[in-house]
Amino acid sequence: MKNEINENYWDCLIVGGGLAGGLLLEALSHFHPEARVLLIEKNGTLGGNHTWCFHESDVMSSDSEWLMRLISKSWPSYEVFFPLYHRKLESEYFAIRSEDFHERLMDTHRNSIRLNQMIKSMDDKKVILENGEIHYASCVIDARGWRENPAGEFGYQKFLGLDVQLKKPHGLTSVRLKDVRVPQTDGYRFIYLLPWSETELLIEDTYYSNTPDLNPEVIKSEILKYLHDQGWEIERIIREEQGSLPLALKIDKNRRSEVLKLGASSGIYQPVTGYTFPQTLERVHALAENSRIDLADWKNILDLYDEKFYQQAKYLCLLNRMLFKASHPSKRYLMLERFYTLPQELIERFYQGKLNLKDRLRLLWGKPPVSVLKAIKALVS
Repeated sequence: MKNEINENYWDCLIVGGGLAGGLLLEALSHFHPEARVLLIEKNGTLGGNHTWCFHESDVMSSDSEWLMRLISKSWPSYEVFFPLYHRKLESEYFAIRSEDFHERLMDTHRNSIRLNQMIKSMDDKKVILENGEIHYASCVIDARGWRENPAGEFGYQKFLGLDVQLKKPHGLTSVRLKDVRVPQTDGYRFIYLLPWSETELLIEDTYYSNTPDLNPEVIKSEILKYLHDQGWEIERIIREEQGSLPLALKIDKNRRSEVLKLGASSGIYQPVTGYTFPQTLERVHALAENSRIDLADWKNILDLYDEKFYQQAKYLCLLNRMLFKASHPSKRYLMLERFYTLPQELIERFYQGKLNLKDRLRLLWGKPPVSVLKAIKALVS
């Protein structure tokens, strides 16, 4: 029994091989190269079927050395298009494709990853697998994905994306972050474009809706129409992804469990955008650079960052209430159109979820592009 425990004892057990789990594994190998770390994933590949994107301002310079190895592609700028407004922001933009994420982590950390493993139970010091194996650790961290059917009141950011190969070059040199020059059906709607190569791109149709339901066939037809209107002809569809992210209208602070949580599993995300990357990366860095892998230390670190997050999230959920409750669905884009006229530094802090008092006042200053009465009701509801 003693030998079995020694063999199955780790400094850190990471449950979940999505973005948060993979980033933590990579960061720990950089800051603690001698540590025994095991990542346990229920599926046969890491990362699922996703594309994660983030801004240059989301990354601390000290993370560049270990993080950049996972990057699939970067672009020097991104653009937003609204019916009466266009802006190009000169800031580097990055993407990680799940297939690259899997391949690069497996190449480096194959002996620290267990795929196709179902969890029977877990606590802060051990994980029991369905096959009966027991793994012990100084610290267990739950890095699994979004919680199903979370309690509370939500709007939804839902999307369907296609990686497509075009017959001819598309001519894009930067990311088209939002193209709102499309019919505003089912809420605030925009098209998102990542040009992977001269002829390959990811196109996503995104909706800020009151309901989580997706109609894939209808959305695919809308995507094909957009491509046709741009003068682009598809040679083949390479991959499809879709999702429906709950955007909280009020923040839930009662989420502490027996196991430390990281990433989407923790419920820590930017409430308006649904982004988890900046918040997850910040926490991964803080945990990994700590002088030791220790449960009490890590709990204190996450508690500190979580408290900062809640102070921001209360305000950001207020913006969600204005967006989903005070705006007519077809006019929601007006709030974002106004937002993208603001200084770039404010926009970057917004994505990071690090607005200062001046930023918060600036966002609410002036006559809102929604009904004043409805805006007041949304703010106090």
